[in-house]
Amino acid sequence: MRVMGGRRFAAVCASALVLAGCTGSTQGTPAASESSSPESTTVAAGPEPFDPCTIPKSAVTASGLDVSTERPDFAGITTYPGWKNCAWDGPSDNPWYFFLVQSSINSLDQYLSSPQNVGQVPVQVGPRAAVQHNIPGDGMPPEGCSVALDAGGNLIIFILHKIGSKDLLGDPCSELAKHAEDLQSYLPK
Repeated sequence: MRVMGGRRFAAVCASALVLAGCTGSTQGTPAASESSSPESTTVAAGPEPFDPCTIPKSAVTASGLDVSTERPDFAGITTYPGWKNCAWDGPSDNPWYFFLVQSSINSLDQYLSSPQNVGQVPVQVGPRAAVQHNIPGDGMPPEGCSVALDAGGNLIIFILHKIGSKDLLGDPCSELAKHAEDLQSYLPK
């Protein structure tokens, strides 16, 4: 398994932590039985976010990503309620970046209001309005790029970032735009 840069890893996790506190209600109320012990309290499960690992492997491969490197819970994101993700490395002949798709039940507005999401620029991903942004840890020139959009009530974040000490062999935002365009039709409508 390849390792991402420490700053990007921290930023990805920070995004989840910031939004984990913003998930709202748990879609249910505790149901107490006659006894009031903690074991007898249950909470109805909330809505589940889209699972990016359900994007067909053939589509991932056709986009130029190495499907053999698929990592469903990249950076432990699913430990935060309401989040799922899936990551793949770039082309197997010279994988200099990883591509990550995160999904959450949080809103796009909640995510974009975080002060760590800087340089927000409106973009299109297929027919979908989206926002490209960077985080302070991306460096200059940026070693990564992120695009966030709403897909069927799910916050979707595409992230592309250079792998560790690998050389930057292209523009991260251009590479991200290609993969996002290729895979967007597999997102919820």
